Amino acid sequence: MLAPGQVARRVLGRHFEPVGNVYRRVFVNLNLIADFLDGELPNGAKIVDIGGGDGALVERLLNRRPDLAVTMCDLAPSIGAFLSDLHRARVELLPATDLTDVTGLYDAVTISDVIHHVPVDQRDSFFKSLATSCERWACRKIILKDIEPGGVRATLSLLADRHITGDKHVVLFSRSDFAVMARRYFPKAQRVSAVPDWPNYCEVLSW
Repeated sequence: MLAPGQVARRVLGRHFEPVGNVYRRVFVNLNLIADFLDGELPNGAKIVDIGGGDGALVERLLNRRPDLAVTMCDLAPSIGAFLSDLHRARVELLPATDLTDVTGLYDAVTISDVIHHVPVDQRDSFFKSLATSCERWACRKIILKDIEPGGVRATLSLLADRHITGDKHVVLFSRSDFAVMARRYFPKAQRVSAVPDWPNYCEVLSW
């Protein structure tokens, strides 16, 4: 049985993007997140965007940074639906692809609203794979965006993921949860925290 979000995508067709943007704005201001990413990414950077989904955040980032090149990987079979024709040529789409299967050299990794969808008992494995992949990519920077638990907006986001998106097992991933993973798998990294749009936070690791 399809989740309500999947039904809406099919019913709305080409109108799904504007409706989806209005719906998403309840939970996060992607323009504020893109502004933060803009300030953290070096000129001409090659980026791996893990779990990029429909590409809404990448689209906004490329509007600000025409110098960037993005490779987007996601386990989903179809990704990048919200990328404009203008930017699509600058994004390499890798649907149905695990991060461990991505090859090449990259300057930075971006991960937005992914970890709270990773089952809790698989998060250690995810970060271990991320650390190994960063070595292989010669990458020295990770920028993660997720949602701090607590408060009305975070609760609404959690309920939307469970009952509209259809992920019944979603569990929010706090900044303290991230700190544990950072110390465990990136012990030499410097960490910078920011909250561009509460409860949406960003964490930066660089080494």
